[in-house]
Amino acid sequence: MSKWLVTLVALVLFACAGSPYPGYKEVSTGVHLRYITLGEGERLVGDSDSVHVRFRMSRLNEETGSFWSTDQWFLGRELRFGAMVPVLRRLHVGDSMSVMASATSWPWYAFAHGNAAAADTTIIRTEVSLLELRTPQQIRAAAERLRLNDPAEYERRLIAAYLRSTKGEWTRWGTSDMHYRITGAATDTNAVLYHEKVQLVWEGRRLEDGRVFDVQGRSGSTFPWSFGTPDQLIKGLQTAVSLLREGQEGTFVMPSSLAFGAHGIPGAVEPHTPVIYTIKLVSVGRAS
Repeated sequence: MSKWLVTLVALVLFACAGSPYPGYKEVSTGVHLRYITLGEGERLVGDSDSVHVRFRMSRLNEETGSFWSTDQWFLGRELRFGAMVPVLRRLHVGDSMSVMASATSWPWYAFAHGNAAAADTTIIRTEVSLLELRTPQQIRAAAERLRLNDPAEYERRLIAAYLRSTKGEWTRWGTSDMHYRITGAATDTNAVLYHEKVQLVWEGRRLEDGRVFDVQGRSGSTFPWSFGTPDQLIKGLQTAVSLLREGQEGTFVMPSSLAFGAHGIPGAVEPHTPVIYTIKLVSVGRAS
Protein backbone atom coordinates (compact mmCIF):
# COMPACT_ATOMS: atom_id res chain seq x y z
CA MET A 1 0.00 0.00 0.00
CA SER A 2 1.47 3.40 -0.98
CA LYS A 3 2.37 5.96 1.67
CA TRP A 4 -0.26 8.32 0.20
CA LEU A 5 -2.95 5.66 0.51
CA VAL A 6 -1.94 4.82 4.11
CA THR A 7 -2.21 8.50 5.02
CA LEU A 8 -5.59 8.78 3.32
CA VAL A 9 -6.91 5.72 5.15
CA ALA A 10 -5.73 7.13 8.49
CA LEU A 11 -7.41 10.46 7.81
CA VAL A 12 -10.65 8.74 6.89
CA LEU A 13 -10.55 6.61 10.04
CA PHE A 14 -9.94 9.58 12.29
CA ALA A 15 -12.66 11.63 10.63
CA CYS A 16 -15.25 9.33 12.20
CA ALA A 17 -17.92 10.56 14.57
CA GLY A 18 -17.37 10.48 18.31
CA SER A 19 -15.69 13.85 18.82
CA PRO A 20 -17.11 17.39 19.01
CA TYR A 21 -14.14 18.53 16.92
CA PRO A 22 -14.58 17.87 13.17
CA GLY A 23 -11.97 15.43 11.84
CA TYR A 24 -10.90 14.28 15.30
CA LYS A 25 -11.49 11.03 17.21
CA GLU A 26 -11.76 10.75 20.98
CA VAL A 27 -8.98 8.33 21.96
CA SER A 28 -9.27 8.82 25.72
CA THR A 29 -11.55 10.78 28.02
CA GLY A 30 -11.15 14.41 27.01
CA VAL A 31 -8.38 13.66 24.49
CA HIS A 32 -9.20 14.06 20.78
CA LEU A 33 -6.69 13.21 18.06
CA ARG A 34 -6.23 13.71 14.33
CA TYR A 35 -3.26 12.60 12.25
CA ILE A 36 -1.54 15.30 10.20
CA THR A 37 1.18 13.14 8.62
CA LEU A 38 2.39 9.55 8.95
CA GLY A 39 6.08 8.78 9.19
CA GLU A 40 8.15 5.73 8.31
CA GLY A 41 8.94 4.71 11.88
CA GLU A 42 7.80 1.31 13.09
CA ARG A 43 8.74 1.38 16.78
CA LEU A 44 6.59 2.91 19.51
CA VAL A 45 8.22 5.02 22.23
CA GLY A 46 9.52 3.09 25.26
CA ASP A 47 10.06 4.58 28.70
CA SER A 48 13.85 4.34 28.37
CA ASP A 49 13.99 5.72 24.85
CA SER A 50 15.29 9.22 24.21
CA VAL A 51 12.96 11.10 21.86
CA HIS A 52 13.16 14.38 19.99
CA VAL A 53 9.64 15.86 20.05
CA ARG A 54 8.18 19.14 18.83
CA PHE A 55 5.14 20.59 20.62
CA ARG A 56 3.24 23.57 19.16
CA MET A 57 0.30 24.66 21.33
CA SER A 58 -2.47 27.16 20.69
CA ARG A 59 -5.92 27.98 21.95
CA LEU A 60 -8.85 27.26 19.66
CA ASN A 61 -9.01 29.57 16.62
CA GLU A 62 -5.58 31.02 17.37
CA GLU A 63 -2.34 30.67 15.40
CA THR A 64 -0.50 27.36 15.84
CA GLY A 65 2.19 27.67 18.49
CA SER A 66 0.91 30.98 19.85
CA PHE A 67 0.17 29.54 23.32
CA TRP A 68 3.47 27.73 23.88
CA SER A 69 6.02 25.73 21.88
CA THR A 70 9.13 23.65 22.43
CA ASP A 71 11.42 21.44 20.38
CA GLN A 72 13.70 19.25 22.52
CA TRP A 73 14.79 15.81 23.68
CA PHE A 74 12.95 13.92 26.42
CA LEU A 75 13.03 10.50 28.01
CA GLY A 76 9.96 8.53 27.04
CA ARG A 77 8.88 8.11 30.66
CA GLU A 78 8.97 11.89 31.20
CA LEU A 79 6.16 12.29 28.66
CA ARG A 80 3.91 9.42 29.75
CA PHE A 81 1.28 11.55 31.45
CA GLY A 82 -2.28 12.65 30.74
CA ALA A 83 -2.97 13.39 27.08
CA MET A 84 0.41 11.95 26.05
CA VAL A 85 -0.54 8.42 27.20
CA PRO A 86 -2.89 7.70 24.24
CA VAL A 87 -0.61 9.72 21.95
CA LEU A 88 2.44 7.58 22.78
CA ARG A 89 0.41 4.44 22.05
CA ARG A 90 0.18 5.65 18.44
CA LEU A 91 3.24 7.82 17.83
CA HIS A 92 6.08 6.68 15.52
CA VAL A 93 9.06 8.56 14.12
CA GLY A 94 7.84 10.94 11.43
CA ASP A 95 4.28 11.03 12.71
CA SER A 96 2.62 14.37 13.35
CA MET A 97 -0.69 14.63 15.22
CA SER A 98 -3.07 17.36 16.25
CA VAL A 99 -4.43 16.78 19.75
CA MET A 100 -7.28 18.56 21.52
CA ALA A 101 -7.03 18.36 25.31
CA SER A 102 -7.12 20.49 28.43
CA ALA A 103 -3.94 22.40 29.23
CA THR A 104 -3.77 20.58 32.57
CA SER A 105 -3.41 17.20 30.83
CA TRP A 106 0.10 17.83 29.46
CA PRO A 107 3.38 16.87 31.22
CA TRP A 108 4.43 20.40 32.14
CA TYR A 109 6.97 19.15 34.69
CA ALA A 110 8.95 17.76 31.73
CA PHE A 111 8.83 21.04 29.80
CA ALA A 112 11.48 23.64 30.50
CA HIS A 113 9.13 26.59 31.07
CA GLY A 114 5.73 24.99 31.49
CA ASN A 115 4.81 25.62 35.12
CA ALA A 116 2.82 28.78 34.40
CA ALA A 117 0.41 26.94 32.13
CA ALA A 118 -0.14 23.88 34.32
CA ALA A 119 -3.26 25.22 36.06
CA ASP A 120 -4.90 26.52 32.87
CA THR A 121 -8.10 24.55 32.10
CA THR A 122 -8.33 25.96 28.57
CA ILE A 123 -8.74 23.46 25.74
CA ILE A 124 -5.48 23.48 23.83
CA ARG A 125 -4.81 22.36 20.27
CA THR A 126 -1.35 20.80 20.21
CA GLU A 127 0.67 19.62 17.24
CA VAL A 128 2.88 16.77 18.42
CA SER A 129 5.65 15.62 16.06
CA LEU A 130 8.11 12.81 16.79
CA LEU A 131 11.29 13.81 14.96
CA GLU A 132 13.77 11.19 16.18
CA LEU A 133 14.00 8.24 18.56
CA ARG A 134 17.06 6.61 20.11
CA THR A 135 16.88 3.33 21.98
CA PRO A 136 18.96 2.76 25.15
CA GLN A 137 21.35 0.63 23.07
CA GLN A 138 21.81 3.44 20.55
CA ILE A 139 22.27 5.97 23.35
CA ARG A 140 24.99 3.86 24.99
CA ALA A 141 26.78 3.34 21.67
CA ALA A 142 26.70 7.08 20.90
CA ALA A 143 27.91 7.88 24.42
CA GLU A 144 30.82 5.47 24.08
CA ARG A 145 31.80 7.05 20.76
CA LEU A 146 31.70 10.48 22.36
CA ARG A 147 33.71 9.26 25.36
CA LEU A 148 36.46 8.02 23.02
CA ASN A 149 36.44 10.94 20.57
CA ASP A 150 35.72 13.91 22.86
CA PRO A 151 36.00 12.88 26.52
CA ALA A 152 35.69 16.45 27.81
CA GLU A 153 32.37 16.99 26.05
CA TYR A 154 31.20 13.57 27.20
CA GLU A 155 31.88 14.55 30.82
CA ARG A 156 30.12 17.89 30.47
CA ARG A 157 27.00 16.22 29.10
CA LEU A 158 27.05 13.52 31.76
CA ILE A 159 27.37 16.06 34.57
CA ALA A 160 24.67 18.30 33.08
CA ALA A 161 22.27 15.36 32.77
CA TYR A 162 22.94 14.34 36.38
CA LEU A 163 22.33 17.86 37.70
CA ARG A 164 19.05 18.08 35.77
CA SER A 165 17.90 14.76 37.17
CA THR A 166 18.33 15.81 40.82
CA LYS A 167 16.15 18.10 42.90
CA GLY A 168 17.42 21.28 44.47
CA GLU A 169 20.05 23.84 43.56
CA TRP A 170 23.72 23.23 42.87
CA THR A 171 26.53 25.77 43.17
CA ARG A 172 29.20 25.83 40.50
CA TRP A 173 32.79 26.20 41.62
CA GLY A 174 34.13 29.08 39.57
CA THR A 175 34.16 28.31 35.85
CA SER A 176 34.94 24.63 36.37
CA ASP A 177 32.58 21.70 35.88
CA MET A 178 32.54 20.97 39.61
CA HIS A 179 29.20 21.55 41.36
CA TYR A 180 28.41 21.18 45.04
CA ARG A 181 25.90 21.41 47.87
CA ILE A 182 26.78 22.03 51.51
CA THR A 183 24.54 21.17 54.45
CA GLY A 184 24.77 21.28 58.23
CA ALA A 185 25.53 23.95 60.79
CA ALA A 186 29.15 24.97 61.14
CA THR A 187 30.66 24.68 64.60
CA ASP A 188 33.40 27.03 63.43
CA THR A 189 32.69 29.46 60.58
CA ASN A 190 36.33 30.16 59.77
CA ALA A 191 37.88 28.62 56.67
CA VAL A 192 40.58 26.01 57.07
CA LEU A 193 44.07 27.48 56.88
CA TYR A 194 47.09 25.87 55.27
CA HIS A 195 48.83 23.27 57.41
CA GLU A 196 45.95 23.01 59.89
CA LYS A 197 45.15 19.39 60.71
CA VAL A 198 41.66 18.29 59.66
CA GLN A 199 39.72 15.09 60.31
CA LEU A 200 37.61 13.89 57.36
CA VAL A 201 35.16 11.17 56.42
CA TRP A 202 33.92 10.62 52.86
CA GLU A 203 32.28 8.36 50.34
CA GLY A 204 33.10 8.37 46.63
CA ARG A 205 30.65 7.11 43.99
CA ARG A 206 30.69 6.77 40.25
CA LEU A 207 28.45 9.37 38.60
CA GLU A 208 27.12 7.02 35.92
CA ASP A 209 25.76 4.25 38.11
CA GLY A 210 26.19 5.39 41.73
CA ARG A 211 28.52 2.51 42.61
CA VAL A 212 30.64 3.21 45.69
CA PHE A 213 34.38 2.85 45.09
CA ASP A 214 35.98 4.85 47.92
CA VAL A 215 34.97 4.99 51.59
CA GLN A 216 36.74 6.61 54.52
CA GLY A 217 35.14 6.46 57.98
CA ARG A 218 32.87 3.45 57.72
CA SER A 219 34.36 1.96 60.89
CA GLY A 220 34.15 5.25 62.75
CA SER A 221 37.70 6.32 61.99
CA THR A 222 38.56 9.60 60.26
CA PHE A 223 41.23 10.55 57.77
CA PRO A 224 43.76 13.02 59.24
CA TRP A 225 45.22 15.48 56.76
CA SER A 226 47.31 18.58 57.03
CA PHE A 227 45.49 20.99 54.72
CA GLY A 228 47.56 21.78 51.65
CA THR A 229 49.88 18.76 51.85
CA PRO A 230 50.33 17.75 48.18
CA ASP A 231 49.78 14.32 46.61
CA GLN A 232 47.63 12.89 49.42
CA LEU A 233 44.15 13.82 48.18
CA ILE A 234 42.75 14.42 44.71
CA LYS A 235 42.24 18.07 43.75
CA GLY A 236 38.47 17.84 44.13
CA LEU A 237 38.74 16.72 47.77
CA GLN A 238 41.24 19.47 48.52
CA THR A 239 38.83 22.00 47.03
CA ALA A 240 35.96 20.52 49.05
CA VAL A 241 37.89 21.02 52.29
CA SER A 242 38.51 24.67 51.38
CA LEU A 243 34.76 25.20 50.90
CA LEU A 244 33.57 23.35 54.00
CA ARG A 245 33.51 24.61 57.56
CA GLU A 246 33.97 22.45 60.65
CA GLY A 247 30.85 20.30 61.21
CA GLN A 248 29.51 20.69 57.68
CA GLU A 249 28.98 18.04 55.02
CA GLY A 250 28.98 18.57 51.27
CA THR A 251 28.21 16.65 48.11
CA PHE A 252 30.59 17.42 45.26
CA VAL A 253 30.19 16.46 41.59
CA MET A 254 33.74 16.38 40.26
CA PRO A 255 34.97 16.20 36.66
CA SER A 256 37.85 13.86 36.03
CA SER A 257 40.25 16.82 35.87
CA LEU A 258 39.65 17.23 39.63
CA ALA A 259 39.43 13.50 40.31
CA PHE A 260 41.26 10.62 38.60
CA GLY A 261 41.96 12.15 35.21
CA ALA A 262 42.91 10.27 32.07
CA HIS A 263 44.11 7.21 34.01
CA GLY A 264 41.14 6.52 36.29
CA ILE A 265 41.36 3.73 38.85
CA PRO A 266 41.87 0.29 37.25
CA GLY A 267 38.84 -1.88 37.91
CA ALA A 268 36.88 0.92 39.62
CA VAL A 269 36.78 4.18 37.67
CA GLU A 270 37.28 4.44 33.91
CA PRO A 271 39.49 7.18 32.42
CA HIS A 272 37.79 10.56 31.93
CA THR A 273 34.99 9.71 34.36
CA PRO A 274 33.30 12.24 36.67
CA VAL A 275 32.61 11.15 40.25
CA ILE A 276 30.56 12.24 43.26
CA TYR A 277 32.03 12.64 46.72
CA THR A 278 30.11 13.22 49.94
CA ILE A 279 32.61 14.56 52.45
CA LYS A 280 32.29 15.75 56.06
CA LEU A 281 34.74 18.03 57.77
CA VAL A 282 34.57 16.52 61.25
CA SER A 283 37.05 18.77 63.03
CA VAL A 284 39.81 21.30 62.49
CA GLY A 285 42.88 21.51 64.70
CA ARG A 286 43.49 25.25 64.77
CA ALA A 287 47.03 26.52 64.72
CA SER A 288 48.04 28.39 67.85
